Amino acid sequence: MSQTATTTENSRARTWRHYLLGWIVLGGVSIGLAIVLRVFALGIYVIPTSSMEPTLMAGDVVLVSKIRYGIGLPPVVPFTDIVLTSPVRWWWRKPKRGEIIVFRFAYHAQFPSEPDYFVKRIVGMPGDTLWVVGDSVLSRPPRPLRPLPTQQYTGRVIIPAAGMTVPLSVSTIPYWRPFIEREGNQVEVTRNLVLINHQSRAEYTFEQDYYYVLGDNRKRSFDSRWWGFVSAVDIVGSPALVLWSKSPVLGTMRWERTLVVPQ
Repeated sequence: MSQTATTTENSRARTWRHYLLGWIVLGGVSIGLAIVLRVFALGIYVIPTSSMEPTLMAGDVVLVSKIRYGIGLPPVVPFTDIVLTSPVRWWWRKPKRGEIIVFRFAYHAQFPSEPDYFVKRIVGMPGDTLWVVGDSVLSRPPRPLRPLPTQQYTGRVIIPAAGMTVPLSVSTIPYWRPFIEREGNQVEVTRNLVLINHQSRAEYTFEQDYYYVLGDNRKRSFDSRWWGFVSAVDIVGSPALVLWSKSPVLGTMRWERTLVVPQ
């Protein structure tokens, strides 16, 4: 083989190596960008129940904006089961009353069969006091006003806010306990004392803001009335677009719901 032919073969081999390397780099960059977008910017979720109908229907596939309110670490470390009690986040703005949010459900210890993520509408803001009776949220307290046995967070509802201090006692700790524990604390009750991290406490100051949420279809919604409040750090984002929808009962496509913007 002549020197010219050898040189040509080497040149072709280098060209193919460079070509292949370029595709590998492009593929790696594309995968990296997709992971970054999936973790920090956008998500796709399937609505499992009718609790938000008619706004969102069971079987809707929704695109969720994770940067509507801010940017930062999600409530669960990506690709692990590690829950962050205080993830780093920079807020553009805080969620507002009436907005729909997607959030991590933080109370599986009480309700282990529930899904990992919920979508509901905000009806109560951090620091609010609400009067919730059945499916209604009232502006003034009616009489009589008692929570239903299965709905602890009805009647007079006080929503925690960052910096709010609440008194603790054996009688009040069942109300506050899930949220104190959500902030990474250990709560115990012994000999008529409330212990937080093994120290007797008569009050607690919250570190996070919390929200009271209900489903639009309130008669068929498992929401704040049963389990309490959504911590700000558990908010993933807000539904931006219904990509498509398929009836979970009939198995048919709902073409009229394609590219619908939830309100």
